[in-house]
Amino acid sequence: MRINRVMAGAVASVLALGAVAPAFADNDHRRDHDRREWREDRREWRQDRRDWERDRREARRDYRQDRREWHRDHDRYYRPAPPRVVYRPAPPPRYGSYGWRVGSPYRNYYSGPVYVVNDYPRYHLRRPPYGHHWIRDDRGNMLLVAIATGVIAQYVLSSR
Repeated sequence: MRINRVMAGAVASVLALGAVAPAFADNDHRRDHDRREWREDRREWRQDRRDWERDRREARRDYRQDRREWHRDHDRYYRPAPPRVVYRPAPPPRYGSYGWRVGSPYRNYYSGPVYVVNDYPRYHLRRPPYGHHWIRDDRGNMLLVAIATGVIAQYVLSSR
């Protein structure tokens, strides 16, 4: 009887270990399964991130394209008109041969180069009075001009 008890104890322990072993094995299997799920979750997250970034790039590309089209259309309709160029002949001079008249202001006195003549005998001119000087224009005419105001006091036309 003693052997029966030992055998019964051994069989009971084997059965008990057999019942507990699948639980441990299932736990290991569960851990591997969790790891696999975690890896798959990471892959899905990465794929979601790639999809999100691709959608974002496409949205930015569409936005830029829409802006280009809007500016193209907007500029076409709201662009200021190009300036009209009208060619007219220059008005004729009002006084004398070149527009000089005693008492009128010398137009280019302050705007461009002024050629002051200091060599009076060379040009057969008299010495200018105080506050005046002789100026030569681009056609060779000599003008006696007041220094302070730029008013023409006398002019000598060239023979050219």
